Amino acid sequence: MRVGLLVLVAAVAGWAADKPRFVKIPAGSAVLGCDEKEPCVKNFPRKEVKFDQPFWMTRTEVTVGQFLEFVNATGYRTEAEKAGEKKTWRNPGFKASHAQPVVWVSLPDARAYCEWAGGAVPNEAEWEYAARAGATTYHYWGEEIDARYLWYRQNTDGRPEPVATKKPNAWGLYDVEGNVWEWVEDGGSHSSITEKGWGSVRGGGWITCPEPYPPNKNGLRQRQIGLTVPFPIFERQNFQPDFRREDAGFRCVRRPR
Repeated sequence: MRVGLLVLVAAVAGWAADKPRFVKIPAGSAVLGCDEKEPCVKNFPRKEVKFDQPFWMTRTEVTVGQFLEFVNATGYRTEAEKAGEKKTWRNPGFKASHAQPVVWVSLPDARAYCEWAGGAVPNEAEWEYAARAGATTYHYWGEEIDARYLWYRQNTDGRPEPVATKKPNAWGLYDVEGNVWEWVEDGGSHSSITEKGWGSVRGGGWITCPEPYPPNKNGLRQRQIGLTVPFPIFERQNFQPDFRREDAGFRCVRRPR
């Protein structure tokens, strides 16, 4: 088999056939938004966001095995496949296993999977509130990068890693930072996305450097891995729905009825 083609052998027993597991996110509130010195504050100012009811989120990023089950059940073809691109979720450009997060998926691809799984792509406020799990620090574990909690450029080897192999946050969510960027939708109670129907990405991925740029003229650190917007130097955080990369995936949310 040619190197780079998807190896459909589960690296962790059970991941191939598992439906995604949703964990309960308790009701509560959190302050979300950009620092007043950052350009992103124009569209994403600091604001308290409240969730009066609990909701549910997949404990991990959607895996290759889980996405394969969806494809087998529905015959779905991703946008990359329909466009005839060389790199797709089946052939991501590196050796893959069922336990790794699925990549090369667009926002419509993520929406289709989450709908099939009985949920939706989380909006920004849902994602950040759940990812923080009560934390007020830059990362859910503290202020600085800690390799016990995430996969990123310095501790990966040219590919995403199996999910749930680092420490989770306080609400049992794994890999909300690092491993792969995660799609979020516009809308909700607080959003940096200004184009209707577009999305953004959160959390950083296996390619991401922890601090790729020096502090800006205001002395603010330029960080992409974290719980807030990935590009605070820009007013808008819009990603076209057809954006897809080898380090971008998603997870799903279920809202109260």
